[in-house]
Amino acid sequence: MPERKPAAVLTVGSELTTGLRVDTNTARIAAKCTAAGYRVTEAVTVADDRDAIAAAIARLARGNELVVVTGGLGPTHDDLTREAASSALGRPLVRDDRLAEQLEAVARRHDDPVARAQVLRQAEILDGARVIPPVTGTAPGQVIDTPSGLVALLPGPPSEMLPMLEQVLEGARSVAEPVVLRCARILESDAQVRAQRALEGRADVELSVLASPGLVDVVLMDVGCGREGLAEAAQAVAHAVGEACYSMDGASLPEAVVRLARAAFVRIAVAESCTGGMIASAITDVPGASEVFVGGVVAYSNSLKTALLGVEEDLLRSHGAVSREVAEAMAHGALSLGADFAVSTTGIAGPSGGTAAKPVGLVWVAVAAPDATNAYELHLRGDRQQVRQRAVVNALDLLRLSLERA
Repeated sequence: MPERKPAAVLTVGSELTTGLRVDTNTARIAAKCTAAGYRVTEAVTVADDRDAIAAAIARLARGNELVVVTGGLGPTHDDLTREAASSALGRPLVRDDRLAEQLEAVARRHDDPVARAQVLRQAEILDGARVIPPVTGTAPGQVIDTPSGLVALLPGPPSEMLPMLEQVLEGARSVAEPVVLRCARILESDAQVRAQRALEGRADVELSVLASPGLVDVVLMDVGCGREGLAEAAQAVAHAVGEACYSMDGASLPEAVVRLARAAFVRIAVAESCTGGMIASAITDVPGASEVFVGGVVAYSNSLKTALLGVEEDLLRSHGAVSREVAEAMAHGALSLGADFAVSTTGIAGPSGGTAAKPVGLVWVAVAAPDATNAYELHLRGDRQQVRQRAVVNALDLLRLSLERA
C-alpha cells in the first residue's frame, strides 16, 4: 500500500488568532493536498509575529514533505512571512526585477512614498525559490526546496491562493478523489458502524465520519485502492447505510431534492411555521431550483394558516397548531399553490412554549403527494436554532424519500 506523504498547513494572521476572521484556507488546502496524495498531519495558525512564524515554518519543514503557508505576503506592515521564512530556512531575500517592474504600476497609485516602498517589498523572493506570479492580486507565491521537501508561501485571500496551490500540487502523485456519502436522519455512530462492517478487511480505504445537526457525511479516502476500488467501496457502504444515504457525489440535501423533482418532472412547494422559511431558502439556494419550486408560505400565526393555507379554524381549536392534523392540512394547502408535492412543518422550537403534552422540540412534518399524505412526529434535540435546523433536514429528507418513491 503506498504511503501518503506527510504535509502541514500554516495559516498566518492576527485576524485569525483574535477571532476577527475565520480560517477557511486550512480546509481548502487540506482537501487539495489529500486529493494529491498527501496526509495533512498538522494545521497551525500563528499571529503576525516574525519569530512565531519563523519557528513554526522551521519546525514544520523538518517533519513534512510539504508545508503550505498562507498569509503575510502582502504590502502592509504586518506582512512578515517573507522575512520569517528567510530566517527559518536560511535563505536570503533577493529582489526579483521582473516582479518589481510589474509592481511599479501598482506602487505609482500610492501617494505616500512609504506605501510605495511597501508595495515593492512584494518583489523580494527567497534565494532559489520558484516564483508563482500573481494573477488576481499583487503578492507572488514562492516554492522553496528544503532537505525534507517543499515549503510553499502563498497569499492569504482564497481567490489568489487556490490557483497557486494547484500549481504547487501539479505533478504530485494523484490518488482518487475522496468519496463523500451524505446521509440524513441517521446517528453518527450508526453510520460509522455500518460503514465499518461494509469495509471489513479493506485496509486500502480510509473511513472518516463527520456529523452536523441531522446530517452525517461518510468520507472514504483512497489509501491504496485506486479509483475503481474506491467506487466499489462506496457502493458497498451506500448499500449498508441504506435509504439514509441521499448523495454519493457530494451533493447537498436540497440539491438532491431538486434533482429528483427535475427528473420526475414534478413541482414542489412548502408550508412552514416553526422553520420560518428556512426550507424555502435551502431549496432556492440551489441553482436551477426555479424549474421545480413554485414557492411557499410562512404561516406563523393561526390566522395565516387559515387565510393562506385553508387550515380550518375548528381543526386548530381541536388539535392545536402543533399537531398531525394541522401539519397535513398545511401540506394540502401548499399543494394548491400549483405543486405536485408539498412539505409542511409546525412545531415548538423553544426555549419556551412547551408543555408536558407538547414539549419543546416537538415538530410535525407532513408530506403531501398526489396519492397520499403522510405526517411524521419528531422529537428534536438542541437549542432553538438546532431544533429548527434539524426540522429542515427532516422535512427535506422526507420530501426526498417521497420523490424517490414517486
